[in-house]
Amino acid sequence: MTKAFVLINTDSGLEKLVHEEIKSLNGVKAVYDLYGEYDLMVVIEQDTDKDVAEVVSWELRKVKGIRSTNTMVVAK
Repeated sequence: MTKAFVLINTDSGLEKLVHEEIKSLNGVKAVYDLYGEYDLMVVIEQDTDKDVAEVVSWELRKVKGIRSTNTMVVAK
C-alpha cells in the first residue's frame, strides 16, 4: 500500500467546494482544511506509487478551483 500527502492551494473562496469534490475521489482517505501556506491536505492510499500518481495527475489536479499541489509520497 502506498500513501501520499498532497498539500493544495485553492482559488480564493473555493476551499469548501474543492474540499467536497476531492473527498469523493477514488483513493482519497481524508481531506483536512488548513491554516497557513496551504488550504487543504489530502491523504491518498493506493496499491502502488503508480496508482497514487494517476489519482493525483488525472483526478485531483483536474478539480476546478485547485491552483497548485505539492505531493509527498511516504517512504516508510
